[in-house]
Amino acid sequence: MNILIEWVVRLMVWLSRWASGLSRCGIIHYEKWQPGQKMKILLVGYNGARNTGADARVVALVQQLLEATPPCGGNGGGLELSVMTLNPDNVKGYFPESVNIIPFPTFFCWSLFRAASSHHAAILCEGSTLTHTFADALSMFFCQAAGIMKRQGKPCIAYGSDVTPLHRRLSRLARQMCSDVYFIARSQPSLNTLQSMGFRCQLGTDTAWTFTVPEHLDNGRKMIMKQGWDGKKPLLGVAVINPYCWPVRPSLWRWIKATLTGNYDLQYDKMFFFRDSKKRRNKYRRYLAQMAEAVKAYKQTHDAFVVIVGMEKLDANACRDFKALIGEDCAMITSAETPVFQMTSMLHSLDALITSRYHAAVLSMLKGMPIVAISMDNRLDGLFQDISLEDKYLHHVGDSDLCHRITRSLAEAEKEKERIWETIRSHVTQYRSQLKAMSEFLDNFLIKYNQDLVN
Repeated sequence: MNILIEWVVRLMVWLSRWASGLSRCGIIHYEKWQPGQKMKILLVGYNGARNTGADARVVALVQQLLEATPPCGGNGGGLELSVMTLNPDNVKGYFPESVNIIPFPTFFCWSLFRAASSHHAAILCEGSTLTHTFADALSMFFCQAAGIMKRQGKPCIAYGSDVTPLHRRLSRLARQMCSDVYFIARSQPSLNTLQSMGFRCQLGTDTAWTFTVPEHLDNGRKMIMKQGWDGKKPLLGVAVINPYCWPVRPSLWRWIKATLTGNYDLQYDKMFFFRDSKKRRNKYRRYLAQMAEAVKAYKQTHDAFVVIVGMEKLDANACRDFKALIGEDCAMITSAETPVFQMTSMLHSLDALITSRYHAAVLSMLKGMPIVAISMDNRLDGLFQDISLEDKYLHHVGDSDLCHRITRSLAEAEKEKERIWETIRSHVTQYRSQLKAMSEFLDNFLIKYNQDLVN
C-alpha cells in the first residue's frame, strides 16, 4: 500500500505540470504570484489531529509570519496564509480569522494537489518532515507538496525540520521531489543528514520556542485542581506514549479484517493501522512499568501529585494504561479534549517533568523546570545533546534499568535546579535569536523569488 501511495504521489506531481490547463477547465484552481498581489502561502503540516506540538509549531509560525516587518515577501501586497488541517474543528481559535483553514483527509493526494496549485509558495512546517519513524505516508505528504511546487516553479521551504536517514525507496522519492526545497533543520543531526543527501540547508531551531499562551487562557493550575490537586503539593508531570506502535502503515487486508470483525482497536484512520506483535506489547508494558515504578517512588518520597500528560490524542490509551499502574490519586490531561493553549498552560504549572514527547520538553523548558527525557528517536536526543543535559537527564525507552535511571535523574535534578535553569534559560534565549534570524531569512528568500519573477 505504501508503494501505491508513492505512485499516486508521483502521478499528482506529474499532473501538476498541467495545472494551469486543468484550472481553465474548472477542475482545480491554479495561481502563480504576480507583482502587487498578496502572496498566498500554504502551511503544510500535521495539524488538526490534536497533536499539541504540531499545533504549537504552526500557531507560533503564523504569528511570526504576520508580525514580520516588512511583510514577508516584500511584495507590497502582504500575505494570505492557509493552514492545512485534518480536522478544522480541532484548530478552532488557534489562528486569526484572516488565516484560511484547508481540510484534508489521511489519503491526502488530491486535496494536497488542489491546495498547492492554488498557492504561490509553500512552507513545510511539521517537525518530522522526512522520517519513517511515524509513517512513510507522512514523508510522502511533504514530498508531494515539494514536488508540486518544484514542478510549478514556486518556492518551497522546510522550516525547523527533522530529517533522518531514510530507507531506499523513500530516500529516492525525497531526493527527486525535494531537490528545490531549502531546508532549515532544527537539529545538528538533521543538518548532517540533509548535507549527506545533497540538499540546500542551514541550521535553525523549532518554531515552538516562541509559542505563548494568552493571559485569559492561562488556567493550567485550575485544570489540575479540578482533578484532585490541593494546590500545594509539588507537581510531577509524566508525558507517556506507546513507542512501539509505530510506524503506522496502510493495509487493505487489515482494513477488511477490521470491517468484518468490528475490531478497530489498532486502526489509526481508514486503511492506516498501528504496528502490533506480542514482542512489541511486552516492550510497551515494560516501558510503562519501569516508569511507573520510578514515579511511585518519587510520589511517596516527595509527597508529589502526579499529572499524566497526553500530548497527542493518540496518547490517551497509553495515559490510561499508565494511570492503572500508579493508582487513581493523580490527574490525567490529554490533548484529546484539551486545546494547545490550555495544554501548554498546564505544562507551565508543573515542578518537574518526565517525558517521551519532544514538545512536552520544549514547551516546559520555557519555564525552566527540571526535565527527564525518555527518548524513542533522535528528536529528544538532539535537543538534550544541544543543551548539554544528555549525560544525566536523557534516557531511552529500551534501557534495561530505566526505573533506576529516572530515579537517579530526579535526585540529581533536586541538587542542580539552579544550574538546569541557567542552562535552559541561556539556550531558550539562543533559540529565540535563531528564530528571528530564520524569519529574516524566510523574508529574504521570498523577496528574492519575487524579484526573480519580476526581472
